[in-house]
Amino acid sequence: MIDAISFQNGTLRYLDQRFLPLKENYVATKSHIEAIEAIKTLAVRGAPLIGVAAGYTVILGINAFQGSKEEFPAYFEQLITDVEASRPTAVNLFFATARLMEVYNANYAEDSLESLVAKMLAAAVKIHDDEIDNCDRMARFGVDQIRKDLASTLKKRKLTVLTHCNTGTLATGGSGTALGVIKLAWQEGLIEKVITAESRPLLQGLRLTAWELEQENIPFYSISDSSSAFLMQKGMIDFGIVGADRIAANGDTANKIGTYAHAVSADRHGIPFYIAAPVSTIDITIDNGTQIPIEERNADELRTIFGTQVATPTTPVINYAFDVTPSELLRGIITDKKAVIGNYVEELRKIV
Repeated sequence: MIDAISFQNGTLRYLDQRFLPLKENYVATKSHIEAIEAIKTLAVRGAPLIGVAAGYTVILGINAFQGSKEEFPAYFEQLITDVEASRPTAVNLFFATARLMEVYNANYAEDSLESLVAKMLAAAVKIHDDEIDNCDRMARFGVDQIRKDLASTLKKRKLTVLTHCNTGTLATGGSGTALGVIKLAWQEGLIEKVITAESRPLLQGLRLTAWELEQENIPFYSISDSSSAFLMQKGMIDFGIVGADRIAANGDTANKIGTYAHAVSADRHGIPFYIAAPVSTIDITIDNGTQIPIEERNADELRTIFGTQVATPTTPVINYAFDVTPSELLRGIITDKKAVIGNYVEELRKIV
């Protein structure tokens, strides 16, 4: 069992994903500053896991506080600001900080600091536990929907699925979002193999998803991101399923850069394309995808690969971390509450 993240006795322990698959490097820290840096540098990544890590990071920051109760509000406000600044696109992070803020606002006036911290820790642990349960429910909804949508193909043969980036245990702490659906579909005999796109520039599909599939003994092939359209043209992909970092109220979805291209190709070839994400990823305060903040990362992520320079240091670079897939390109959005098929504006608001 992959142990992506854990929290015990005031220590956050996580698997540093920057070194996978060549090295399994576990890090233990009591420092919220180190934990924030882990989120920024993608040592911890994946929208749901970022939310889990954010909750525990706030607890680390609170544990470091040494002032009086009267000084705590200003410290706590700055701590939340620092954690939220670590990754701007993944709404799960803000979901986690909002949960802890709720506990703070409800209990600060009457509780001692010790009691307040205990309640906030319980809230952070519940975020983690809920994420594990969410993955299990999401997988069930996803597999049931695939059985419906691809019933005619399943009567003839097993399926080949395309996925992008990493959406498994490494991204959630549970079985996964999109990869959780894939794992369950494999266990139930629906899938023959997985096609995992490399996910440039940081190769989460090639490094992380491939590694997870190997751990699960699920057959797969890795491809360059630009290969998926040709494979679809050749009839080598039956459906696609990916995760999400933020879903707008109309179903427009921000996910790892390259997702939009896969979705366009799937639409062109009549192939179902799904998003799998917990309800905490849905941001109903945003009407559509044009309002989703898109992180632009350091140019050296593209100019170098594992520290090896592949372009000159002066090469101009545009390095968006995410793109936005319009909802009309989706067959459906698989959540931990239900599979939403169309009518996203109304249905997503119902379940949030």
